[in-house]
Amino acid sequence: MKKLCLTFVFILLVLPFTSKEAYSASHKKKTKKQIAASAPAIPVSAPTPVQPLVERNHGVPRDKLSVAYDYAKSLYAAKQFDKAKDIFKKLVVVTTDEDLNANSLYLYSQCSFRTEDYTACVKALTILARRWPDTPLIKSGYVTKFCYYLINEVANLQTNWDYYRFKERTADDGSPLWKESIPPGFKIKRINFKLGFGLYRVLKIIQPTGPVTADAKKKLDYMLNAPITMIWVDEKAPPNKWGHPEDFLSYFSTNEKKDFSNVICERMFFDWKTEKFYQFLDMYDDVRNLKPRFIAKTKMPEEADSLPVAVAPPVPGAPVSTALPQQDPTIVLTLSKLFLVSGYNPYDDSYTSTIESSPIDLNL
Repeated sequence: MKKLCLTFVFILLVLPFTSKEAYSASHKKKTKKQIAASAPAIPVSAPTPVQPLVERNHGVPRDKLSVAYDYAKSLYAAKQFDKAKDIFKKLVVVTTDEDLNANSLYLYSQCSFRTEDYTACVKALTILARRWPDTPLIKSGYVTKFCYYLINEVANLQTNWDYYRFKERTADDGSPLWKESIPPGFKIKRINFKLGFGLYRVLKIIQPTGPVTADAKKKLDYMLNAPITMIWVDEKAPPNKWGHPEDFLSYFSTNEKKDFSNVICERMFFDWKTEKFYQFLDMYDDVRNLKPRFIAKTKMPEEADSLPVAVAPPVPGAPVSTALPQQDPTIVLTLSKLFLVSGYNPYDDSYTSTIESSPIDLNL
C-alpha cells in the first residue's frame, strides 16, 4: 500500500515537468517550420540538358550497310547512275562511320555529275570537304584532281555563237518542237559556269592558298573576261492557228526583248537566266520566207566606232573639254559585264538587290 502511494506521488511530481518539455519541443518545431515557410526561396538553376549521343550508324548494323554499299558500287560500275545515286544518298544520311560516309558522299557526287545534277555534285563535295577533311579521298588528291579537271573544261568557253532555231513540228499538246541548225564544224557547248565556280569553292575549303586553287581562279577569271560574239536567229512560232498578228513588224517591245533574253539564256547556260541580256545585243524582228523571226546580234566594235557620236554644242565662255567621247560599255559582251548588270556574283552564287541597272550606271 505504501509503494502504491509513493508511486502515485512521484507521478504527480514528474508530470508537470514532462508536459513543459513536450510543449517547448513542439513549439520549437513549429517556429522552425514557420521560419522555413516565411523564408524566401533560393533560386536553383535548371539542369543543363544533355545532348543525346548519335548512335553509331543510327542503329543500323554495319554488315547491312556494307551490303548496300557494295550493291551501289556494282550499279555504278554498270553505269546505272540513277539507281546508284539513290542508294548512295540514303547511305550518306544513315552512316556515321568515316569510311562509309566519305566514300558514299564521293560516289554520290560522281553519280550526280553523270546525271547532270551539278548542284547536287557540288553540294556533296562541299559536305565531304567540311565533314571529313582528313579522309584519304582528300589527302590523296582525288577530289582536288576532279575539281581542277572540270574547272579547266568549264573555263574553255565557246566565244562564237552562230545559232538558228526553227519550228520542226507540233507536239500532241500543241507546243512547238524546235530543231537547231549550226554551221558545219561548230558545236554547241552550253556554259556551265555554276559548276566551275562551285568546284572552286570546294578547292577553297581543301586548299585555301594552294597553287591549284590559285590557278583555277585564273582560269575562271579568264572565262569571265573573254569577249563573246553571237548571231542568234529564233523563228517565232505563231501564237495560234491563225498565224502571227499583222503588227508583228510594228515594234519590238522591251518586254519581248526580255522574253527573248530568257530564251537565249535557257539554251546558252546551265540553270541560269537573266532578262537583261538584251542590253548587250541588237535585237530586231524580221520576216524570211513568210516566217517571222527574232534576231539577236552582239554589237560590233568596228561598226560602233564608225557611228557618229553625239556631242553637245560648245557654250560661249565655257572651257573647252578635251575628254574623249565615252564609248558604249555594252559593245563587247563578257560574262563579267553580264553578271554585273544582273546583280549576280558567281564566286558565292548570290544576287544583290540590283534592279534594272544599266551598264553605264554601273561604270562598266
